Amino acid sequence: MESERIVAKASGVEFESLFEPRPDAISDTARRTLRRWMQGHLDRPHPQLGRPGPVCPFTGPAIEKRLVWVGIVDGTDIDQDQMRTVVEDMVDIFPTLAPQDGAGSALRTTMAVFPDLTDYDMIDAVHQAGKDQFVEVGLMLGQFYPGCAEGGLWNSDFRPLDAPLPMLAVRQMVGTDYPFLVSRPNHLSAYLKQFAPAVPSMVRTDIAERIAS
Repeated sequence: MESERIVAKASGVEFESLFEPRPDAISDTARRTLRRWMQGHLDRPHPQLGRPGPVCPFTGPAIEKRLVWVGIVDGTDIDQDQMRTVVEDMVDIFPTLAPQDGAGSALRTTMAVFPDLTDYDMIDAVHQAGKDQFVEVGLMLGQFYPGCAEGGLWNSDFRPLDAPLPMLAVRQMVGTDYPFLVSRPNHLSAYLKQFAPAVPSMVRTDIAERIAS
């Protein structure tokens, strides 16, 4: 898979491995910026993080195994419908990425980057509209852009989603995502379905509603 490019069916956006050592895969400014941010920030500790270790503990292993895929969407005229189409494409693309099981499957990451976008409210709007769809299938959709003010889990003054480029990122849901999903019954129910499959669905729903209420 590393040497391939995946062309999204609806949007036509090309996704390819960000850390594949092919000159044409890393030659443009957006990809260089993204690589520097991931290696120099996400894969490093931060004094305001509120816990030891790198900002994102999955970034280093994902880079090492070349499991980060990126699609660059150039242009200033993109609208919400077009962005939603790209996001829906990522729902379809993600399950096709290797490895599809085992420990490495949790390291896969797909990013749609919009380097020319200046209306960051659009990123937030599409993220909110699409999050339910991703959570339902065991995926997490994250929003990143310059100046994103959402606080961190361990320190509300830390800004983990502040990034040099506006983007939407997809990764596998993992057990430690519980704090991000506990506030909404449908999200918590999807989490329990993923990590407590032996619990009957009616019981999962009841648990989720009781905890999130």
